[in-house]
Amino acid sequence: MTRPDPNATEAGREIIALTCQLCAFATGVVAPANQDLFARIARELSIKLHRYPSGAAFNGWLVPQMWQVDKAIISKDGQQVFDGTAHPLGVAVYSRSFQGELDLEDLKAHLVTNPRLPQAYVYHCMWQYRPWAADWALCVPYETYQTLAPGRYRVDLKTAYEPGEMLVGAYEHPGQAESTIVFNAHTCHPHMANDDMAGVAVLIRLFQWLQGQKTRYTYRLVLGPEHLGTVFYLRDQGPQQLARLVSGVFAEMPGTPYPLKIASSFLGGQTIDLAFRHAARHYALAWETVPWRQGAGNDETVWEAPGYEVPFVEVSRARHLLDPYPEYHTSLDSPDLLDAHQLEEFFQVLVQVIWILEHNCRVYRKFDGLLCLSNPAYDLYQERPDPAVAKDLAPDSEKWGYFLDCLLRYLDGSLTILDMAEKHDLPFARVYDYLLKFAAKGLVSLEFAPILRRPVSRPLGASALRGE
Repeated sequence: MTRPDPNATEAGREIIALTCQLCAFATGVVAPANQDLFARIARELSIKLHRYPSGAAFNGWLVPQMWQVDKAIISKDGQQVFDGTAHPLGVAVYSRSFQGELDLEDLKAHLVTNPRLPQAYVYHCMWQYRPWAADWALCVPYETYQTLAPGRYRVDLKTAYEPGEMLVGAYEHPGQAESTIVFNAHTCHPHMANDDMAGVAVLIRLFQWLQGQKTRYTYRLVLGPEHLGTVFYLRDQGPQQLARLVSGVFAEMPGTPYPLKIASSFLGGQTIDLAFRHAARHYALAWETVPWRQGAGNDETVWEAPGYEVPFVEVSRARHLLDPYPEYHTSLDSPDLLDAHQLEEFFQVLVQVIWILEHNCRVYRKFDGLLCLSNPAYDLYQERPDPAVAKDLAPDSEKWGYFLDCLLRYLDGSLTILDMAEKHDLPFARVYDYLLKFAAKGLVSLEFAPILRRPVSRPLGASALRGE
């Protein structure tokens, strides 16, 4: 496959342009605009749609009905003070109808606002996932909320429900092997950029880059509503399909001003974990790794659920688990927030991860004894500092020197190239290129090190529970 260019600069601007278009749709878990969103995505990739009807149930999760707001007025003394239909986030999603009069304090119990962002509408989405618990609420910008004086208020909220479909889109880039690495992002937050239409756009551009590559692994893109989409998508994957899934990545919040944040898979220490940590260390300006579910937190819980147990990394730029960025879940999460350089870096780290996974090999020697690497017959020596000889060396020359001290013992296949690069804090691509020179001299053979499907746990059967 083509070696990635870490100096490329066009991807960030292209991602912003696509994000702007994807943010135009008032999407939801089940919403009329979902069809339009996927029609727009289909102009980029030949995505396959999976459809799940309202009322479908699995493990307590329910696909909700189609929901719409017909009227959402707050008035006082016959004067309108708020119209929730003025903005798509003006009414808490899946609110039930309510007509009646309330005192201000009782009304405030049904108002959602954010004093830190006076002009923002807050995205209240909990009842999409708990339709059985739905009440009603209106999402009022704080600058309006502050103007509400004591007294009696009239609320006229009319909402309607009807059967619909939840849509999940999937696209697959076939590789030489059926072993599949999944990339996932969610589509259900209406008009929101960093969470997560920018994540969707990044992955679309990533899979367009993959279209021109010949790969060992198969790569699958899955786009759908947060949690619910993945729950039902995986429910319908048969044992053979599930057995193909060896690793995955959830991508979100890529354009905020914060460092790249990589949340590990549940077990940690998996090849996908090492690849992300390595790519971030060598291709990101600022980054950090955090434990499982301590990044932004998303559908990795579904992919790693019992019976699936796909090692899944979550990568984002969340500032904090409970406060990812100031505009999170509000109407201010617009494409104007996106930073092209941050998006470019996010994209390039994903590309580098794929390149690492595609080229990770075990190395086996074809010789015994100590090689004189400086001999012209080999010409494989990496110069290191010498107090008696002035040399113009790179800052990492001593790292390379120590790597050479250890390298020959690594050539028994016990370590992969990624293991070596991580162990010695050296860029994977340079270590890979260096070992290719050994292979060209007939000293070693490189054998691809595939990620193998981890054994999956099984629930106890009735006989086991009885102790039989």
